Amino acid sequence: MSHTNSRNKFDKKDSLELGENAEQLFIVLAVKSGWKISASSKDENIDEHWDYLIEKENDTFKVEVKSRKRVSRSDEGLQSDKTWVELHGVRPKDTGWLFGKADLIAFEKEKSFIFVKRLDLLAVVNKKVNLVAKVREAKDALYKIYTRPGRKDKLTLLLTQDIEEIKFMEWNKI
Repeated sequence: MSHTNSRNKFDKKDSLELGENAEQLFIVLAVKSGWKISASSKDENIDEHWDYLIEKENDTFKVEVKSRKRVSRSDEGLQSDKTWVELHGVRPKDTGWLFGKADLIAFEKEKSFIFVKRLDLLAVVNKKVNLVAKVREAKDALYKIYTRPGRKDKLTLLLTQDIEEIKFMEWNKI
């Protein structure tokens, strides 16, 4: 059911595996929580920025799943204090997953997945991020715009506390 992603030239560690593992765990937790789950098509995943459709009773949501991440690629371990948000993707016309068609973003954290409504997250970004402040290093991206060298993407870091304040629901890991 999960997607087949490929490693990009910038992934020198385990970003691909982290994403795939988060998606596998997401599927397991969805089923255990009584949700019917189906994967997006490759085009929906790439162009519309959502990974899974989850359905339960009268609720239906398109969900973009985000794994735990490092702040910088060179960091040894994963962390849960800060959360990356993509404002523009790597492809020239890619608006980034914040502007995709997902209803919810599911952020993997150490002990759970925290779900937020994408539009609520957009409101937080608009309120807290200085959209004209550009930084060259990932460690400086808190509430500022970071672009990785050689890429077209635009990212920002939020404190995970910002995400928790707009939490829609949460699934504990087992």
